[in-house]
Amino acid sequence: MFANDIWLMLILFIFGGLMLVLELVMPGFGIPGIAGIISLIAGLVVGSTLLTASQLAIVFLLVFVYIAVMVVLLYRSATKNGRISKLFLRAKAVKEEGYSSSENFEDMVGKEGVAITPLRPSGMGEFEDTRLDVVTEGQFIPKGVKIKIVKVEGFRIVVEQVYDDDNRD
Repeated sequence: MFANDIWLMLILFIFGGLMLVLELVMPGFGIPGIAGIISLIAGLVVGSTLLTASQLAIVFLLVFVYIAVMVVLLYRSATKNGRISKLFLRAKAVKEEGYSSSENFEDMVGKEGVAITPLRPSGMGEFEDTRLDVVTEGQFIPKGVKIKIVKVEGFRIVVEQVYDDDNRD
């Protein structure tokens, strides 16, 4: 019976260590982490009935070293050329390589159009048969007034009212 209990203790420690290492790979605190902690505690309880304090300390130290080695191996595998590192996305979608999260309207700066809704300060403008969401820098512009794109900041297209000689306010 004594030999079976020692094997049970070792199995609990090894299983607990493996579950904690698995928890390091998986995000969050889930079933492997809880199972690992319970298994390690159960291994200590079984070991405390079988071993002396010094023997139990040695077993605990061995389990700790085992877990530390597994963590180091996991870390090496997760960095640059390891197997686990292939699971992580390393590519970046940067503008210099042609990626964009929105349509680029930089070439529209200076174009004139018409406010098709009142701009207070945001609304819609039409430029060369294209409707765009636009914004002013705070001023109110009524519907039907000529507007001009003065700058583009990402999704934000800034316009101002165009004053002709005959409609100068």
